[in-house]
Amino acid sequence: MLEYDYERMYDAFLGIDTKEEEWEEEGVPEEYNRYEVTPYDALSVVCEQLRIKPTDCVVDFGCGKGRILFFFNNFYLCKTKGVEHDPELFQQLEDNKAYYSVRFREREEMIDLYHMKAEHYAVSKEDNVFYFFNPCSPEHFATILENIVQSVDEHFRVVTLILYYVSDDYLKIIREMCWKQKRVIRLPNYLEDPDEKMYIFQNPLY
Repeated sequence: MLEYDYERMYDAFLGIDTKEEEWEEEGVPEEYNRYEVTPYDALSVVCEQLRIKPTDCVVDFGCGKGRILFFFNNFYLCKTKGVEHDPELFQQLEDNKAYYSVRFREREEMIDLYHMKAEHYAVSKEDNVFYFFNPCSPEHFATILENIVQSVDEHFRVVTLILYYVSDDYLKIIREMCWKQKRVIRLPNYLEDPDEKMYIFQNPLY
């Protein structure tokens, strides 16, 4: 009950609704994963250890209802972008942006939403922090990373990957592409579930 109350209260503080709902498997493409949220207590731990500046731009692939976007924008005062393909989730994402903007009017222009497949997103030169909570198949994830690398080649900068509940397939792809692991952040439920951690990677500096 305490965990649920914390989730509900933080949503209320941000003026949004990002709770998980029952998932219907029928009609869901195999290459995309169901909507799940990163717990607020996990995000609080990460923000205590991860430095993101107001000049940074965070992109969340498969952002669902936008919890990462609004939490990071509120905590770091940075620009955020959400990429979501599911039409129902995107509608709720747009609603949440409208609700959030009522409470934090000056930040409306700092949050951009994209209704498209993650692998089709054109990485901008301002994008330098990327968040993943297993949004898609390993094949599509590899394509997303290739898009990020291409953008870095065109506009060199340091970029950071944040991966929550990461699969072995994702880790293999990242390491094969020679990304540098910076740290692993253990989250509040790590002792009960060793997968409760976040990996932080950065592009190698050549």
